[in-house]
Amino acid sequence: MTMKLDQKEVAALLKEMAVLLELQGENPFKVRAYENASRIIEGLSGDLEEMVKTGEIMKIKGIGSGIAEKIKILMETGHLPEYEELKQKTPAGLIEMLKIPGMGPKKIKAVWEKLGITTIGELEYACKENRLADLPGFGVRTQEKILQGIELLKKFKERHLINEARAEAELLYQAIKDFSGVIRSQIAGSLRRWKETVKDIDIVASARDEDRMKIMDHFTSLPSVETVVAKGETKSSVVLKAGMNADLRIVSDEQFPYALH
Repeated sequence: MTMKLDQKEVAALLKEMAVLLELQGENPFKVRAYENASRIIEGLSGDLEEMVKTGEIMKIKGIGSGIAEKIKILMETGHLPEYEELKQKTPAGLIEMLKIPGMGPKKIKAVWEKLGITTIGELEYACKENRLADLPGFGVRTQEKILQGIELLKKFKERHLINEARAEAELLYQAIKDFSGVIRSQIAGSLRRWKETVKDIDIVASARDEDRMKIMDHFTSLPSVETVVAKGETKSSVVLKAGMNADLRIVSDEQFPYALH
């Protein structure tokens, strides 16, 4: 039986492909092509399955024919051989390291190649032994930040009961919904689907391009925010003082209904 992937899952897989390719030292242009395709697919306002069936996927600006063909394979079979091969070649612990604030693919690749580190446990031990301080692009301060990030990850990795998460999500939603430039906003993800436990909080908002960064500035500086993990025009991620991860995604108003799922 073929496992159907939805639009969000396809976008996430393409994003992970970009990371895996970068960890394997692939051409930066190829890495960027997958990153761009992931963003485009995530923000599509049409039906991806229908676009694949009609061949419309091949005409979307920013998605090359090679990646479009892979999306077609994914949608039709639920699998992508190239992705599965990359996953087999890449230690699973390297992907886990992406959850540590400040550890992007370049730094992860460096500790893997230079020090043979493949797990968060090994990374923590190396930091405590002061082995990262002399690596190019790291230093003592970066090493300290990585240790702090690992501690945060340990503290906040567990899932949360829906009532606790809902209360925190409502506070974020109230702080976002009436902020200048926000057209519409809604709690999304697991909370919207009323799962018993949730790993993080997802808020989706719509806004014009010129208003996005001031909304992100507002979100990342809310009193309930403990740490800013990532900040950009389309998505920002934070760790709350209550011990939960929260993401704010901003899309165009046309894309808003499709981004909630």
